Formats: sequence, C-alpha cells, structure tokens
Amino acid sequence: MGDSVGRILSVGVVVLIVGILSMPLAGIFGMIGTAEAADEEVILNVGFMQMVDSLNPNVGLSDAAYVYYGFVYDAMHTVQDDFVTEGNLATDWRMVPEDDPELLASGEPYGSVWEYDITQNAEWHDGQPLTVDDVVFTINLNVFDYDEFWAYQPYAYFMQYAEAIDEDTIRIHYYDRATEEPAPCAYAYLICIPILPKHKLIGMDATDIAFNWQGVFEGEIPIVGTGPFTGTEYIYDEWNEGDHITLVKNPNYHWGPDKDKYVNFDKLVMYFYDDDVAMATDLRTGKLDIAQFPPQTYLAIKEDVENELLQNVETFDGIKCTQYWTEIGINMNEAGNNLARLDPAVRQALATATNKTYIVNNYYAGLADEGTTLISPVNVKWHYEPTEDEFYAFDRDAAEQILEDAGYRYDGGEYRTVTTDSMAYEEGWCLEDRELIFDMLIRREYPEEKEIAQYLQQVYKEVGIGLNIDIVDEVTLSTEVYGYGYDTMIWYWSADSDPNYMLFCQAGRAINGWNDNFYDNASYNEAYAMSVVTMDEEDRKVYTDECQRVNYLDAAYIILAYPYQTYAWRTDKFTNWGDWEELPCLSFDHFWTGPQLMFEIEPVTIDDGEEPPPEDTGTDDAWIMYAGIGAGVAIVAILLAVMMLRGKKGGKKEQREDSKSPLGE
Repeated sequence: MGDSVGRILSVGVVVLIVGILSMPLAGIFGMIGTAEAADEEVILNVGFMQMVDSLNPNVGLSDAAYVYYGFVYDAMHTVQDDFVTEGNLATDWRMVPEDDPELLASGEPYGSVWEYDITQNAEWHDGQPLTVDDVVFTINLNVFDYDEFWAYQPYAYFMQYAEAIDEDTIRIHYYDRATEEPAPCAYAYLICIPILPKHKLIGMDATDIAFNWQGVFEGEIPIVGTGPFTGTEYIYDEWNEGDHITLVKNPNYHWGPDKDKYVNFDKLVMYFYDDDVAMATDLRTGKLDIAQFPPQTYLAIKEDVENELLQNVETFDGIKCTQYWTEIGINMNEAGNNLARLDPAVRQALATATNKTYIVNNYYAGLADEGTTLISPVNVKWHYEPTEDEFYAFDRDAAEQILEDAGYRYDGGEYRTVTTDSMAYEEGWCLEDRELIFDMLIRREYPEEKEIAQYLQQVYKEVGIGLNIDIVDEVTLSTEVYGYGYDTMIWYWSADSDPNYMLFCQAGRAINGWNDNFYDNASYNEAYAMSVVTMDEEDRKVYTDECQRVNYLDAAYIILAYPYQTYAWRTDKFTNWGDWEELPCLSFDHFWTGPQLMFEIEPVTIDDGEEPPPEDTGTDDAWIMYAGIGAGVAIVAILLAVMMLRGKKGGKKEQREDSKSPLGE
C-alpha cells in the first residue's frame, strides 16, 4: 500500500509541475495575490486593563463587560455625540396622548404609558428576525423578576409591564413600585436594557437567566444578540482563558438600512492585560490599535508623541463620557466593624480631612477633576456643583474641631475615642472609649487606589482617625460591599446621560439592589421620587440638584475624582477617530449599545502614487519565467507537505482545537 501511495504522489508531482509550467506567469502570481487578499482581514485590536467578568449581560460589573455588551447586544436607545438620546432598536417613541381611549378607560395619568416603534430590520445573530415579542419578553423579565434582574433595576423599578400593540409597536406602562399606583416617568425616553432572544431563552428559568446562564448557547453561534458584532464559536474558551475575546462584524446589522451606517472592518479583538507596560509596548509596536492607560503610562506615551519620538499615534485625555468617578463609600448600615461612621459629624470630618487636590495631582497625575457630586460635570445639563458655603474645603484643623465638638477626643492614645458626649455613644452604636478606627476595602486591580488609601491612612491619623486597609480583588470587594458589613471602601460608579440611573442608586428603594452603601435619607428619597415623575426638564432639575446637594452634605459618599479617559490610538491602520472633546460619546468607553465610534473609524487606504509597471513584452524578462518555475516547484512541495501533514495530524481542525482562536491559526 505504501508503494501505491508513493506512485500516486509521484504522478501528482509530475502533473502539477506540468500544469504550472504551462500556466501563464500572471496567472500564477494572480492566484497567489488572490489567496492573500482573501486572507487579509481588517482587525481592530483593543487593549483593556479590566476583564469582561461575565458574558451574561445580566451579571457583569466591570466597564469592560458593559463595553462588550454594547458590541453584541442592542437596547431600545443609545447615547450619541454630546449626550443626545438616539434610537437603536426603537425608531421612535412618545407618550401616549391624554385622550387615548385605553388611557381614559384605565385612568392612568399622562406620561405613565409610552409607545416605542421597533425596527423591522434587525435580526438575531442566528438569522432569526427580532420582533416586538423579544422586546416585550426582555422588559417583562426585568419587571416581573425584578429582584433577580438587578443589573438594570434603575430602569425596571418604575416599569409595571410591557405589551405589544402591533407588529412594530410596544407600550410600557410605568408606575411607582412602592405604592403600585400608575405614575409618569421622566426617564422613559432612554431605556438601555439589552434585548435578549426570546426564542433561545423562553424555556429557561428566570433566575438561571439572571445568574447562572453563562451568556452563550451551544452550537456554532454561541452569542445570539442583534448588535454590530458577534462572537466566534470559540468565544467561551477565549473568555475562560482570559487573554482576549474575538468579535466578528455582523454583516446584517440593522443600522445599515435604518441609518445608513456601517462597520468598516472585519473583526474586533479585546485584549486583556494586567501589566500596563506590556500594553503600552503592544501599542507602540502596532499589535494594538487603541487602548486606555493608567495615568503615568499614558503621560509617557503622550510625551513621546509630542516630542515626535513615537510616530503614528494620537492621544486624548478628558472626563469620561460614562461619568466614571471614584469615591470613598461609607456604609450606612448598622453592621460592621465600627458604627461611629454613622454619625454625620464623623463623615463630615473625613470629608474635610480629604485633600482631593493632592490626590488628583499625585495619584491621577493631574488627569482628573476633583470630585463633588453624583452627576459628573461632563454631563453639563444635570451636574450640580456645591456652593461656597456647602463645599468641603480641605482643612485639617477644621476636621479636628468637628470631631472635638462632636465628642470624639483623645484619651492618651494615637486615635480619638468615643465619649459619652458623642452621638455614637448616645445612639448605642459604640461603647465609651472605642477608638475611631475603620476598615477600608481597596481593589487590588487599581494600584493608585492602594496608594490613595495609604495616603488617607496618614492624613486621617493626623486628625485622630485610623484606617485598616484590606486589599482584595474586585469580585471579593463587590461581594463584601453588597453584604453591607464593611466600614469604608474605595470604589467607582459609571452612569447614564439621564440622571435617573445614578440617583436611583443612592435612593433608599435601591437598598439590596444597586445601593452599595445602604444610604437611606428621607430628604434625598423625597427629591428623587419627584425627579422621576416631573416631566418638565427645568422643574425636574430642581429635584435632581437637591438629590446631589443632600448626598454631598451627608458625606456618605466622598467623591474623590472624576478621572479622565486616557487613550492612545494608532493612525497608521485606522483613521477618522473623531473629536472626543467636542463629542464625548465618540469615546471607546461608550457602553450604551450601538457604539458610535465603530461606525466612524475607517481602515487607512495605502496609495503610494506610483505608476503601474510597463506591459511585459516577453523579450527581456526571461529570468522571471525561471523564477516562476522555481516558485511553482516550491508551491508543489508545500502542497505535498501540507497533504502529508493533514494525513498525520488531522490538519486544521486539530490546530483549532489547540489554539481555540481563529487568530491562533
């Protein structure tokens, strides 16, 4: 049998060589060129210092996870340009008119029922059409299983139910979940809940969808969303290995027919790093096209760009469009190590002893604005800035005086202690002589937060307050924080362009949901409730301002900084990155689905301007023929080697199983 195989191969060699020698050289090289062009994919490579902590859009916490969800899923709305709401799956929306017969019959007030027209051009990644039933299914999952679907509670809390009224229109009825009475909803123009495939999830238990589902399905199409990208069949293995995730352009994305907008590249790869220096090296060498860097690493890149030591790279720093900020969160629950933190005077003293200017300059390298209130100043319309009288200016002496007056005094030790004059003693929170020492949870993934905590440990000690720092990974921190058994922590928030999302997270009604510090202030709660039902923007802002003012003065959050986005990107592979200063939502941070930047950037077209070579006369270039013959023989050898290799090792299929990623082939 071995001889017969050898004879067959020998004959094959002769036939192939004869065929190649008889083939025009242009055909040979054209064939090679065509093969190269077919393999040439345009890939956008992106670096992240965060992981996608879950592929399930109901589970993830990290901003990287929400960026990923925005790539593969769609919501009814998105946010574009300078915080302008734009339709995504919803092509139009409106309040149902006051004279609507159903509204008159039900007695529901004007503004409590909204209609949304849903695109007829969207389809799931498995080819099934998206329908209004998918939207209704997803909304009602979040409404009727509210406690399980905690991720989008700021939207779902005031939703009563959704219904389809025809093949392309749904209605959502809004109410106050606490009173169960229908109520107007001021934020209903911006609903950013990722819509899920009913045909894939209909038989699954709601709790499993909310917590246990891995975010993938079995088969060749594991990710079934309607977004501009989908995953490869290896996405779960890639995610599990933690190095990268490969996403592929959705060629049937509905923004083409809906908006005449298209993604102009083939794949997007999210690379995950725990070493910012390695990530910077990959950007410098061209492995990455764009990444966001920690402050010092970013400044080194920016300096090299400005000094023309680094070519084909641009940088941007400015407040994040996601309104990201970092804060000292103080637990308001009557549990944990030291309940003296419940005394407003203690929290106000901590706020007064916190030098935010020093923190911004030294730990964010000046790449942040000092923090004040719940809505970031990047959102000019809704941000509230404390007045001069309200502002907690850094003043160590004033902080000491606040503590002294509140009954926390030195008793011969390093730290102040609880006396019988203090609220902590009077309320029974602490015994007399208890030292003012608090635990502080810190995320291991953010070295600057460890440094900030160590700095606070020093300056707070100067006013008589101690800190015990506990550095943990973010998953552990979130578990402990939402168990409401901690003292203090440094963490972060991001938010929507509408103030409801962030303000909800500090409302008492969000306890055991998004409220991470058990904050429950009556004045805040009243103002928040009014902000939801007040439809006039100017009147509504009175209530959103009051929420921010009360929360700031209460100092249950001490917002440290509004860190800048610190991005660098290459211009030799992609162009048209846009003006992120003028249009903040162009940023790669955008996570509201339908990410605008993906439809703007374009591959760089190489045009060297050279004239095409003269036509070959066939008289002076005989040497090309011999080179072609040599190339042909080489091709034969390679083909034979490949055939033999496939016979021995199972070929490409086995390589895929090893590499798990199309990029590894």
